[in-house]
Amino acid sequence: MGSYKPRHLKHEPSLVSNVVGRRGLAVAAATATVVPVALAESASAAPAPAAVAAPVKAAPVKTAGWNVAYGSTGYYVELLQYRLQRAGYSIAKDRQFGPKTLATLRSFQWRKGLAVTGWANDATWRALGGVPGMSAASTSRSTVRTASSSSIVRIAQQYHGVPYVWGGTTPRGFDCSGFTQYVYRKAGINIPRTASAQQSAARRVYTPQPGDLVFSGFPAYHVSIYAGNGYEVSARMPGTVIVTKKIYGYKSYGRF
Repeated sequence: MGSYKPRHLKHEPSLVSNVVGRRGLAVAAATATVVPVALAESASAAPAPAAVAAPVKAAPVKTAGWNVAYGSTGYYVELLQYRLQRAGYSIAKDRQFGPKTLATLRSFQWRKGLAVTGWANDATWRALGGVPGMSAASTSRSTVRTASSSSIVRIAQQYHGVPYVWGGTTPRGFDCSGFTQYVYRKAGINIPRTASAQQSAARRVYTPQPGDLVFSGFPAYHVSIYAGNGYEVSARMPGTVIVTKKIYGYKSYGRF
């Protein structure tokens, strides 16, 4: 069906023609200031005012099983929203992990005394009553983690020689937390993006196993992967490449 337009507006002249008319348009065209292309492009590239800026839609992210995060979609997001409803929160089951789901999940985590990570890790799911398949995974968590630890180190060491790139998250170049997140995702484990967020979400351990995370500082400003025997696989700093190296100084350790 076509859009409806009132009869008294159908033949209404445009605002421009009312103001300048045909002759005015010709004069305006003749006297118009020519803007250089470079300036025009830079002007068009300027950000819109905050009052009219379009909302940014996060791209969906791939997550490991039920460990969904901001931008995720699908069944486990809907299940998360359903469990949050049952916990007393007003939230729609739209299968989209957007700002409302993020804020609600953080509120739930804070209320339950959990690490406020903003993503649905195993501890959060257990507080929500579990998830299909989680009981087996939870009861044999240490066995599963030990079995996957060697694979985490093996995956990490495949990227020896990849350069450090600030903000890098791909084999073209990694920063420290981009590297750990990428390796864990390859091993089927979804973890947050930054070193401090990874430290907050991980379970702190005092006797590290290969595959655990090694943190410098609190909040962490650097993270690497424990390789065993006092060594780490690390994306260190600009001008270096990923190597397995000896650990120096005081560190803390985390496990997913």
